[in-house]
Amino acid sequence: MRSLLFLFSCFLFSLSINAFAQTVVIQGTARSDYVVNILTQALSYSTDKNYQLKFYNQSLPKVRVFQNIANKGGIDIIAAGATIDREKMLRPIYFPLIKGLFGWRIPLVSEKNEHLFLPKLSTAAFKKLTAGQLRSWSDTKILESNNLPVEKGSHYQGLFHMLTANRFDYFPRSILEIQRELDEHKNMKIVIDSNILIHYPTALYFYVNKDNEVLAEDVKFGLEQSLKDGSFERIFTHYYGEIINHTINEKRRVYQLNNPFLPTKTPLHRKELWVDLAVN
Repeated sequence: MRSLLFLFSCFLFSLSINAFAQTVVIQGTARSDYVVNILTQALSYSTDKNYQLKFYNQSLPKVRVFQNIANKGGIDIIAAGATIDREKMLRPIYFPLIKGLFGWRIPLVSEKNEHLFLPKLSTAAFKKLTAGQLRSWSDTKILESNNLPVEKGSHYQGLFHMLTANRFDYFPRSILEIQRELDEHKNMKIVIDSNILIHYPTALYFYVNKDNEVLAEDVKFGLEQSLKDGSFERIFTHYYGEIINHTINEKRRVYQLNNPFLPTKTPLHRKELWVDLAVN
């Protein structure tokens, strides 16, 4: 009899927990990547809410995900780059999720231009070289705002062909993607420059609906708590520690650029939230 009562009590407790669970929907299929792990960790600190992460399985371009969240169409949160336009549309949580890594760029160049970026290349000479970018990328506007020549293409794959055809001098790519892209185009006589880094501040934020203040505050609280207890750094290092150490050990010269499109509330003053790959 006691065992039956115990089992019944456990059943009722389970029902009560599920009844008070709050679902947070993120776009995409069920997965275990960096963004999902960071969000799951952040939500775990709001134990009273019993947040449960769910996935919106329809394939949508990012602009439509933003519209869905703005219109309360079923998606609650997205991780995306920080821009003033996005800040106007949704509520950003001002915590840079990958410590600005997307703003650290290494050039892809054609084999014949392997030594284009000599170690002593002056800033003035650097600014005369032409970068290749996709017309729609936000990075294109950043480069142009720094008075750098940019040759714009309409198709991502076409940019690699334009590089080998000398339509532009270099193709700056994030340190997180450049090796994969080189491997995918290894037959096109393209190489990774070995001398420089190009840097401009960027941030990847979580965004929620403008009216969803409770979720925004809970995610912000959880991110700050994970930073304090070290769990944020452990997850970050698991995913990105190797590439960070590799890049630092290469001791590249850094060309610093400005990013006038970064929201003014970006916490650039909090050094613990950013990675600095520059070698003094």
